[in-house]
Amino acid sequence: VSITILKAGFQDLIQDLGRNGYTHMGISPTGAADNISFRISNLLLGNDINKPGIEITLFGGSYYFNKDAIIALSGSVFTSAIDGDIIPFFKPIVVKFGQTLSIGSTTNGARCYLAIKGGFQVPYILNSSSTHLLSNTGGFNGRNLKKNDEIICASSDDLGIKNNIKFNIDDDRSILRVTKGLQYDLFDDANKKLFFNEEFTVSQNSNRMGLRIRGPKIYNKTSKDILTEGLPLGAIQIPGDGDSIISFVDHQTTGGYPKITNVITADLHKVGQLKPGDKFMFKLVSQHEAETLYFKQEKSLKI
Repeated sequence: VSITILKAGFQDLIQDLGRNGYTHMGISPTGAADNISFRISNLLLGNDINKPGIEITLFGGSYYFNKDAIIALSGSVFTSAIDGDIIPFFKPIVVKFGQTLSIGSTTNGARCYLAIKGGFQVPYILNSSSTHLLSNTGGFNGRNLKKNDEIICASSDDLGIKNNIKFNIDDDRSILRVTKGLQYDLFDDANKKLFFNEEFTVSQNSNRMGLRIRGPKIYNKTSKDILTEGLPLGAIQIPGDGDSIISFVDHQTTGGYPKITNVITADLHKVGQLKPGDKFMFKLVSQHEAETLYFKQEKSLKI
C-alpha cells in the first residue's frame, strides 16, 4: 500500500511520539505536537500508538491511494472528503484504490492527524520516525511532504478496528495550566499577577520549536538572563524583552532565559492546537494536581 501526494498541505510531516531519551546529547525530542490526538488516530485503527502518521498543520492537501486502505483522522477537525464525499473524524474510514483524500483547512485548532492501518513505513533514527526540520532528520527525508512524494504503508490485516469510541479529553484551549518553573522566585508578585491575570495571544512568529506569545511584559527582579541550563518541554521562558516563549516539541535542549512556569503534561496537547491569533490565560496548579490530571488523562486513553 502507498499514497501519493497530489498536493501538499501547509506543513505535512511524518511524526510519531518522538525521539525521546537523547536530550542530554543535544537532540530534540520532536514528535507529534498534539500527542493525544496522534495516539487516538492509531487507537481507532487498532495500531500500536506509536505507529508513524502524518501531522497536518492549518490546511492539508490531496492524497491519492494506490491500494485499498483503512484510515482515521483525529485532532482539530479539518474539512475533509474522499472523491468529494465528506468524511467524519474520529472514525475508521475505508479508502479504495484510485480514490483521493482531500483535506482542507482547520475549523478550530491548528493540527490534525492522518493514520493508516499498519502505519507509514519510513526509516527509524534513534528509535523514532519523527521529522525534525531543523536538523533534516527522520520522517520523509527529514522534510515536509511535497507534491509527487510516495509514502509506503506497512501491510496489515483488518483486525483491531475500533468503532464508536468516546474519548473524554479536555480540549479547552482558553486556559493553560502550569506549575512553578525553576526560576519562579526570580519574579516579584507584581509580575506574577500580570502573568496569571492577563490574556496572552499566540504570535505569527511561532512554530514547533516554540510559541512566542504576546501579552503583558514580564520582567524578573535582576533584569538578567541565567546561566545556560537544560530546557524542558513546555517551559515558559521570559527573555529580556519581557515577551514569553513556550518551548515546544522541537525545542532546543538548553537555554539561558529564566523559566517562570511550565505547562503541565496534561495540557501540552492544547499547546499543539494553538494557532496564531488564539488567546488564552495561564492558571497555576500544584505538582500534585498536575500529576493527578495526567494520570486521569492517561486512564481515559485506555481502551
